[in-house]
Amino acid sequence: MKRDSVVRWLKAGYPYFKEGSGIPAWIVPEHTFDRFTDELGDESILEICRPLQVADGIEELVDRCRDPEMVPAEMWRMAVTRWPAHTLVKPTTVACLHAAASILSQFQQGRLAADPLVVCRALAVLGYAPFVPAGGRLLQELVSHFQGDVGEPAHLVKKYVEAVSRGDAAFIEKIDDCIQKHSYWMEWATRSLQRIRDIPYTPKPIGVTPPLSGELISVLVQMMKEVG
Repeated sequence: MKRDSVVRWLKAGYPYFKEGSGIPAWIVPEHTFDRFTDELGDESILEICRPLQVADGIEELVDRCRDPEMVPAEMWRMAVTRWPAHTLVKPTTVACLHAAASILSQFQQGRLAADPLVVCRALAVLGYAPFVPAGGRLLQELVSHFQGDVGEPAHLVKKYVEAVSRGDAAFIEKIDDCIQKHSYWMEWATRSLQRIRDIPYTPKPIGVTPPLSGELISVLVQMMKEVG
């Protein structure tokens, strides 16, 4: 695969992803996203994706496709709106933004009773699971603890942070046990958090954008075939 091919496609499509999902410009601006993806590189991005199989075959496909810069803007926009979950991105992003601020504040003030790694792992999974096919089974199990709607990921994030804030150790443990039971989610979370820790600078906690999902990749794959 050509060097940084996946990074180039992600960077080219990100502005349209934000536009179509309704994410405000100040949340993970393009220059922040570009720097972050450049730092990760293709190898780390694909490594993170492998446990959930959301990028299977993408390496061969990007080698056969034209440069992302040559894709018309309207085609990018259609690719995003074809993705059924795009309407959930904004509320989930906002919920994760509030969650990050709340957890960081509790940690800095010494009020965070839970293990920070456990909390970060849960928030990463809750923020991403609704956007990939591999998350369906896990979410069904998690919802029984939340007493919420599997179709409302922002609600799950909010309820989890409320539990952390009130020090509900039993609830936090149940959620973590549920995640650990699904080994591929544990592997994904472990790889993701480790790659973030490996970055030589601290990304500003201004928001969390769900990574590229299997469904969105499928739409992009079809789009690239049409223009390839």
